[in-house]
Amino acid sequence: MSERQRDGYVVKDQLSHTEDLNKNYISQIIDDVESIIKHVPFLVEGEELRGEYQESYERVLGLFQQIEKEYNSLPDCIEIDFDIEEVKESLRSIFNGTYEKFIKKNLSVVFPENLAEVNIPEFCQAEEYVIPDVRRWQHANKIISPELADREYMRFIAEAREAVTKSLTKDGAFGLPDDFTITRPEYIPGNDGKMKLSSFLEDFKRRKLKEVEDEECNGINPEGDLKFANSVLEFIKSIKLPSEEELANQYKEATIKKNSPVVRSLAEFMAKEHLNESLDDALRVLSEKLNSYEVAPKIATESLNKAKKRKKQSRQDNCEVSDQDVQATEVNLKVGDYIELSHETFPWLDDEMAKVLYIKRSGNGVTVVVDARTEAAKRIEHRMSGYETKKKQKSILPSLYNKLKLAAEIVATSDSGLRDSWTTLRYRDKNKYPFSILSWKAQTSDALRMYVSHIAMDKVDDESVRKILEENGVTHLLMLLGACDKNNQEELLPVFTGRTRRIEAADGAGV
Repeated sequence: MSERQRDGYVVKDQLSHTEDLNKNYISQIIDDVESIIKHVPFLVEGEELRGEYQESYERVLGLFQQIEKEYNSLPDCIEIDFDIEEVKESLRSIFNGTYEKFIKKNLSVVFPENLAEVNIPEFCQAEEYVIPDVRRWQHANKIISPELADREYMRFIAEAREAVTKSLTKDGAFGLPDDFTITRPEYIPGNDGKMKLSSFLEDFKRRKLKEVEDEECNGINPEGDLKFANSVLEFIKSIKLPSEEELANQYKEATIKKNSPVVRSLAEFMAKEHLNESLDDALRVLSEKLNSYEVAPKIATESLNKAKKRKKQSRQDNCEVSDQDVQATEVNLKVGDYIELSHETFPWLDDEMAKVLYIKRSGNGVTVVVDARTEAAKRIEHRMSGYETKKKQKSILPSLYNKLKLAAEIVATSDSGLRDSWTTLRYRDKNKYPFSILSWKAQTSDALRMYVSHIAMDKVDDESVRKILEENGVTHLLMLLGACDKNNQEELLPVFTGRTRRIEAADGAGV
């Protein structure tokens, strides 16, 4: 087999070694049949039967001699004429598609759209720079309005993402290397018929060997051998080589299939390396911008005005009012604000700022729902089914939020809180999560889960935390700890329990 890469054509000198094998098989079978004809007089009793057997094997011999002639008329070599650049172009397309898919997927994780957060991937080294989350950044820069903090933070994120995208899509930034060696496939187009014939002949020889060992048969089976000879002759006559165009297409497809896995692996490897390098530069710049940020006078004024306007709003604008005629309580929070929580009382928190998600007023006072998820819990939540696209997120996120609102309403209207309707987690790391963890499970095939903790203001031992809750008019604090589907439960539970995934799975996680 030779390959003329220079002029773009591939030439096959031999289809395979199968031809020689088939010729040997046919020649051996002819010798065996001639030997049977000679030995029939000594192996078969009765002159009439002996004559019938000899006549049958004369016909078998004639058929195999015709088989030999038909087989020898088939071409021993074939030329496959095609432009190898077409194969390279297909492989380049596979490379580019895989590369771009890897980049897009990982960029959407690092810089989620419409979210003020950055998720540094494991393969990107981040020891040299620190990127504060938006809550800590807002607190450090004394930006009163969460909306303005999110807007400024997302502006820097957008700049970082654009820098990475430009770096990875500029001319010559990526592509299948010019020195990539194309591996030739073992598959030989146009040789299927001869390969199949080889298996037929091998089976026949094995059968004849068994018949020879059989004392009653002694290798003589004229009816079976005659039937087999006819079927082989018919099969050889049916063998047709594809046209030159068909051969070229078959060989190109086989070559592309042979090289595709290697090309995809190479694309992902190069994409990971390029993304790592580009992200490293962009995240370092982002870190410098965030950590050296100075609030512009315009931003500071806008933030202050929003804060003043919020204080003038009535309590009806700040929270949902119960139909019950309850005594008014001053609530100094609204959805989107942050409440400061001490690490001494809430040790699992990544920082001491928790975002307000929902407020419910009732006869039991004011219930405030806050986002108390760790970054580890968020990453696991983002892996569950329903986060792949914005369209899917529009379906899953409202249902989770509505369940959280319902939980708040239960806490706000029931003395027993969620204990009668939600399940208490049997195991938890009490040093890290000092409050009971309650869980809810959807009765659906994908089985979504949600985990929360609830405390009443008068149950908080930390005087400073109790004072913060009192000052903000909070009676019950409902903390969202995490959410997942059944496929990711065995990863999320260890965050709360401190146990291994294997133990959680053995204890029923993911069922």
